[in-house]
This record gives sequence, structure tokens and C-alpha cells, in this order.
Amino acid sequence: MPKASTSKSKRFQMDTGSFAHIWKNHIGKSKSNDWKTFVLACFERFTGGSEYSNKQMLQAEDKGWGKWDDDKKYSFLSERCYSKAIGINRRLALAEKQVQPLPNGYKDRAGKKASTRITIDDIAAIFG
Repeated sequence: MPKASTSKSKRFQMDTGSFAHIWKNHIGKSKSNDWKTFVLACFERFTGGSEYSNKQMLQAEDKGWGKWDDDKKYSFLSERCYSKAIGINRRLALAEKQVQPLPNGYKDRAGKKASTRITIDDIAAIFG
């Protein structure tokens, strides 16, 4: 039988209800319907107040996390927010037959990348 773990969780935790409210507020306003603004709002919400487990996790990762600039906060949390939003959307699609839009810019959240996908012209050239 495996031993019970005595170490604390090292995951950054985001309450689903709070996350969904932040998401709804950002897609509902044209000024804040932006992926980076959304991610930074999530960072502020889930590292403030009584979010002690997240603060401990960040402290273990980088003792100077409280002085991070917006770019560092964004790079830390962007993919976590994306994963959580996609998980929520999948559950909504299955249970409620609805999908919520993500804030603008989520597709370019990690920067633009050259496409490795083959185009229809490339396929035609293979057979041509």
C-alpha cells in the first residue's frame, strides 16, 4: 500500500466559480476582452487575500514572485488559465451543449508560430 504523501500540493489552484466569474466579466466588456488582461486579473485574484497555498507555491518557485512584472506573471499563468478554460468549455459542451468564447488573443497567447500544417496547395502539389 502506498504511503500517504505528507508534502503539500505544488499546483497553482484556481477556484472554478471565481475563475468563471472573471472570465464572464472579461468577455462581457470590450475594454477588457483581451487574453493578457484576463490572465493578469486571474493572477491578482488567485494570489491575493487568503490564497495562502498559491502564495506558498509561488514562494517555493521564486522568492521574489511578489515583484514580478506583468510579463512574468503572464508567462507563469497563461497556459494554466488556458487549460482551465478549455476544461470548463468541454464540460459545458457535454452537459449543457454550450461553449463560451475565450477572451480575444488566446490563440496567440504564446506568440505566433510558423504553421507546420500542410496546406491544400501543398497536397495538390504532391499529387500534381
